[in-house]
Amino acid sequence: MSVCDDLRANAAGIAALPEGDPDRETFFAHARGCSGCMEALREGEKLVAALASAELPPPSRRALRRASAPILAELTPSRWPLRAAAALAAFAIPILFSHHRDLEGWAAALLVLTLATALSATAGTLHAGAWVALAASAGLAIGAGGIPGFADTEPGLATRVGVDCLALELAGAAVATALVLWRTGASAAFPAATAAAGALAAQAALHLACTAHAQAPHLWVFHVGGVAAAALAGWMLQRRLYLGSVRS
Repeated sequence: MSVCDDLRANAAGIAALPEGDPDRETFFAHARGCSGCMEALREGEKLVAALASAELPPPSRRALRRASAPILAELTPSRWPLRAAAALAAFAIPILFSHHRDLEGWAAALLVLTLATALSATAGTLHAGAWVALAASAGLAIGAGGIPGFADTEPGLATRVGVDCLALELAGAAVATALVLWRTGASAAFPAATAAAGALAAQAALHLACTAHAQAPHLWVFHVGGVAAAALAGWMLQRRLYLGSVRS
């Protein structure tokens, strides 16, 4: 590539170099004897001047938050122990408030509790955490009581007990979400996944404490329904927090 080709291809960059720069001086010395290169440099100077005089609007708060989020995530210490503790607290609630403790389902309950703890700890990393919690809730219901309407399933809604079960699951979701919100703030709470994981942990405890834990209709309406309601409430809260941060 000749000097002329190199200069004309990079005229704007050369024109932007500060006075006294060796490369700038070399190219300008050449351009004094080459009208085509001098014209390219003058056009480059005009472009640099136009860019310097342009007034760009400052970035919005939303843009700044989006740009800073990955950096802050790298700088922020891991909060998985807190999220895991939130799920364990949700698991403890039905145990503390119930006098019926069936030890038969400990293995299944602890397995689901482990999953709920993992989902809570990874809230925000696993974007489908609430859906995974709901699927695990349904799996526990199928394993414990089956699917209503199929053969070999125990009937019964047990509404009075079910209201208590639903309240305990929602309480577990609320405790888990409130604990994480309190310690991390709204921007890092991810309420949908956290609430679903808290409700799932409470359902795991109800597998031990609920007196109707083998009745399929009861499980699907109140146990699985509780996890679904918690996930929906968490999603609504998450959306509200997001919209509030965008408007601010």
